[in-house]
Amino acid sequence: MSDSSDGRSWVIGINQSLKLIRSGKAKRVILAKDADTAFSTRVMYELKKAGVLDIDNRYTSRQLAEKAGVDVPTAIITEF
Repeated sequence: MSDSSDGRSWVIGINQSLKLIRSGKAKRVILAKDADTAFSTRVMYELKKAGVLDIDNRYTSRQLAEKAGVDVPTAIITEF
């Protein structure tokens, strides 16, 4: 878990993201536009079920990794 400069907290990765989505705590989900189709479908299903409407998919997994400050590509960042 990390905090951004504007005070928002976020997590990286599917497991932590799904926990936040399912608990109703997710405020915004950034999903990599180059993520695997099965992965994206699973996440979108959970988002729809939870009623999360703020979904951003304009970044690649490498751009998300840079945004998060990690060295490996990441497919999902969830703000809460």
